[in-house]
Amino acid sequence: MIAVRPERPKAIAILFALLAIAPFFLPNRYYVYIFNRGFANALAVIGLVILFGMGGQISLGHIAFFTLGAYTSAIFAVRLGWPPAAAVLAGVAFASIWGAFLSVPAFKLSGPFLSICTVAFGEVVRLLTINLVSLTNGPYGFYGIPSLRLFGRRIGSEKAWYYLLWTLLVIAILAAARLKRSYIGRALAAIREDETAAEVMGINVRAMKTLAFVCAAFCAGLAGALYAHMSGFLSPESFTGEQSFSLFSMTVVGGQESVLGGVAAGVALTLLPELMRFLQEYYIMIFSLIVLLIVLLPFESIMERAKMWAAGLAREGGKVPWGRCSK
Repeated sequence: MIAVRPERPKAIAILFALLAIAPFFLPNRYYVYIFNRGFANALAVIGLVILFGMGGQISLGHIAFFTLGAYTSAIFAVRLGWPPAAAVLAGVAFASIWGAFLSVPAFKLSGPFLSICTVAFGEVVRLLTINLVSLTNGPYGFYGIPSLRLFGRRIGSEKAWYYLLWTLLVIAILAAARLKRSYIGRALAAIREDETAAEVMGINVRAMKTLAFVCAAFCAGLAGALYAHMSGFLSPESFTGEQSFSLFSMTVVGGQESVLGGVAAGVALTLLPELMRFLQEYYIMIFSLIVLLIVLLPFESIMERAKMWAAGLAREGGKVPWGRCSK
């Protein structure tokens, strides 16, 4: 049986509580907006956790689904006059459909070959947003996107968007954690470990891969559609391959299989560059170094060692060397 590491309810509750009160301690509206960007990225990262962390399917073009959700929602709201909420649903549905289509190459491809395919898909979507000028306004940017309205009330302020995205993020975390513990999560874990063995055990590999891609596209499409109505403006420069690698890095830094870790990394790695702006031209180098150290350091073994050391201090009156806890 494939072991699936459960999420920690206490850690999830603490993260929810901290994020719920964060706007009251932020210095200005700009930081609330950056948190909103972090929440949108975290939603997309949850999809990558399902696809890559649980199912082992590498996607380096994940920003394509974000882009599809954003532009589809904007087009339906501006060009066709749909209500923003209905346009968001259209954007999510369109991105999910393309997620199902992209799962077809995954039936035959794996590893670097699949990653190249997803990169190509992301680049095709980016070029379409530039060249379909009649729909997307091309390189000039898509502007005039109306804000979202729910239950007759306009979501206009940064704090209103903050709590809307926070609520959706809570729902997404709980749903992804439940999915991870279910038969589907264990089936995806089996496919990740050995696809042939999983098929022999009776798992419908194609159906599970398609479901993983659809879930990933759904999360990214939802994040993109909400981002479009939150910002009111879309530019192809915001949806490049660099953004795909950023989302993938957030997933890896958060622990691949960890929904909670992916969300924390998504928010933290969105905030960190803004907090390091005072370093001017050096901040990109230092930011990259921090990410590299987080990825390379054995975080779990360090935490386990710290717990052993703390327990030793309690037993022996504070005279336990750190080195004795390494075995």
